[in-house]
Amino acid sequence: MLGKNLLNIALVWCMLSLGQAREEETVEECEQSMPQSLKGRLCEIRQYTPVQGKDMDSHMQCVLEVVGFVEESGDVVFQELLGLLKMADSKLDHAENIKKCKAEADQVASSGKANKFYTCLLGTNSSPAFKLAVDYVELVLADKLRSDMPFDANRVSTLMKQIDDGLCG
Repeated sequence: MLGKNLLNIALVWCMLSLGQAREEETVEECEQSMPQSLKGRLCEIRQYTPVQGKDMDSHMQCVLEVVGFVEESGDVVFQELLGLLKMADSKLDHAENIKKCKAEADQVASSGKANKFYTCLLGTNSSPAFKLAVDYVELVLADKLRSDMPFDANRVSTLMKQIDDGLCG
C-alpha cells in the first residue's frame, strides 16, 4: 500500500513538472484561454466528446500538456501516462492502446498530435481509465485532491461531477 502511494506521488510529480512549460498551469486555465469557437461547447468537451479542427487541436494540446500526457511537441509521454492508466485500471493492457494511438498521432502535424491521440484513445477500451487519469490530474492541479492520498475512482468522479455541474449545471 505504501509503495503504491509513493508511486502515485512520483507519477503526479512527473505530470506536474512536465506541465510547467506552458503559460497555462491548470485545465481551468486552458478552458479560459480556449478559442472562442469552442467556448459554447465547453460542457460537451468536458464530457470527452471528440471535436475536430484546429481550435480543438490547440485546446487539447493545452489540456494534455498541462496534465503531463504530451510534450510541447505533441509527443506522448508514454511511461507517465501508462502509470496513471494502470493506477486507474490495472486489469487492462493500456500499453498496446497507447502505442496504437501514438502511431496514429505520429501521422499528423505536431499541432494536431494531441487531439489525434486523445480522439484515438477515447475509442479504445482504455477510455474509462484515460478519463479518470485526466480528471485525477486535473483535480490535483486544482488543489481539489492530494496526490499523496490513495487513488479513489469514486472520489475523482464525485469531485468532477461537482465541477461539471457548477460549470454546466
